[in-house]
Amino acid sequence: MSVSGIQQTQLYCLADPTYYETPARLRDEETRYPLDSAPPPEGRRRVRNGLWTSLLPEDREIAEQGWKIHISTVPEEAEATLRDTARICLAHGVPFKFLRSEQALLLMSDKYMARSGAGKFLTLYPPDETVFLRVLDELVPALTGRRGPYILSDLRIGDAPVYVRYGAFVARWCLDADGERVPALRHPSGELVPDERGVVFRVPPWVTVPEPLRPHLAARAAAGDTTFPYTVTESLQFSNAGGIYRARHRETGRQVVLREARPHSGLDAVGHDAVTRLHREYRALTALAGLDCVPEVHGVRSVWEHHFLIEEHIEGSTLLEEIVARFALLHGEGTDAELATYTAWVDSVTERLAQALAAIHARGFRFGDLHPTNVIIRPDGRLVLVDFEYATDLDDQDTPVAGAPGLQAPTGTPGAESDAYALWATWLYMLMPIMEMAGHDRAKAVTLERWARRRYRLAADAGPIRPAALRAAEDRLGGEGEIAALLDGPVPDWAELRTRLIAGIHAGATPERTDRLFPGDPQAFATGGGDLAHGAAGVLYALHRVGAPVYPAWTDWLSDAARRRDPAAPGGLYGGLPGTAVVLSQLGRADEGRELFERAAAAPPSASADLLNGRAGIALAALRLARPTSR
Repeated sequence: MSVSGIQQTQLYCLADPTYYETPARLRDEETRYPLDSAPPPEGRRRVRNGLWTSLLPEDREIAEQGWKIHISTVPEEAEATLRDTARICLAHGVPFKFLRSEQALLLMSDKYMARSGAGKFLTLYPPDETVFLRVLDELVPALTGRRGPYILSDLRIGDAPVYVRYGAFVARWCLDADGERVPALRHPSGELVPDERGVVFRVPPWVTVPEPLRPHLAARAAAGDTTFPYTVTESLQFSNAGGIYRARHRETGRQVVLREARPHSGLDAVGHDAVTRLHREYRALTALAGLDCVPEVHGVRSVWEHHFLIEEHIEGSTLLEEIVARFALLHGEGTDAELATYTAWVDSVTERLAQALAAIHARGFRFGDLHPTNVIIRPDGRLVLVDFEYATDLDDQDTPVAGAPGLQAPTGTPGAESDAYALWATWLYMLMPIMEMAGHDRAKAVTLERWARRRYRLAADAGPIRPAALRAAEDRLGGEGEIAALLDGPVPDWAELRTRLIAGIHAGATPERTDRLFPGDPQAFATGGGDLAHGAAGVLYALHRVGAPVYPAWTDWLSDAARRRDPAAPGGLYGGLPGTAVVLSQLGRADEGRELFERAAAAPPSASADLLNGRAGIALAALRLARPTSR
């Protein structure tokens, strides 16, 4: 999955801790802004879409595209910024939308959200350029001095958190060069072209930048610091908090790593921004200087408005990369010799990690973020820990611990004990790299440990001591034992496992909803919840094939979802209406299936030839419908 794909998926992890869920279902009622729930101002109608609330004119539609205005903010100032901006918008008849709650603002400012949307709290849609410039003239003095993240895709106006760019106001779509459906602008010729929404301010080639914006363009071009002595040679990672770069000193040639922090961006669970965490890391690295397991720190510099931590570049591979390269069970059970070699390596790494943590604890610090991508193994085998954003005093009760899913200690676990938990979890991850399960239920970690000891033939005292924080999970092992009884033995109890899996699928059905029938992949929300790859069609087809009940109401739901889908974008076998048509036919709705396929076939032909949404898949669907009872 691409970085942008991961960041989009993150949106669907906000509202429900177990299943992907549409952000609109976030339980944020207690932090909603008054403007979200108060009666709409006269002449305005309220429209809700996801985490956004729009106040639009009652008597007209908004313009298709133009110069839009974005306002950023910080949680402490958000309500006042919303109030002042709304007053100006209402006075000038400008439609606008805003994040509906403080909780939504905090979540959208998270470190792992997409950088292209980071910082946007309000979006304004002026009807024309004259109103656009008039509103800017009022907004900038009204909001000067307010704080907010820099919106990377936009041009900042003055010293206020006010940003502009030319873009689409309403949803229009076209195909990009790769055949993907993307947001669109209308070219003066009438053709729809991609509305590029990256992290760099750009203007469509046919648009002239208004003269009042040109001084701000010049100020943007002049920003920087020519005295900064490093040249970036490679981008290693990007997040909403900032980037991580490999760089070279222009005079000495020394290789370093630059860790960037953007003010007011990348908020964590307690509201700390990237700059706060960067300076915390600098403090920790300075205090831990001289330890072989810690990168050497060369200082902190500010360039323009961004902060950079300059630290030693560590040659080597991450622990995760080493696990992937060495994993003994990658191709099956593994021979006794292969298992012994791998477990000896795991023991060696675990011992070196324990020594590194002990050295850090001896200096009065905890690490707070141990997982396989934060460990680098040098070519000579020495270990170095990286990413000290959450390293703090051992007795610090306010700074949270971080960590990868399933490897993080329970909330409130004290300093050294939280590192001990992460050490045990990392040891177990090296043996059973599916620890994400333990992020949902810590009892799974105990089950994985049992599996690891049996699979690798480990002695009872092998590995770190199981953390005390898992004692509560041990009390819930009854359910784990029940499942283990079904899987253990010469032959698993497949009949009972099948019965339970089907019961679980049935229990997850939500026919009262229109956006999905079963929990599943976030992509289902983009396609109406009915397709074969991500939606109800795939689930119903699987149930049908194994002879499990498929209730008529569920088939009705699938049929209704297919009819709601935009006929101009029907998709293909796995991602759209042709696949749904096949499933309806298999479920006894042959006439509906054929009618649905014909509606899909009337759309412009796909530019792709693949199975997912392209011509190959559509052709296979046509063949299957020609033999509706064939398997």
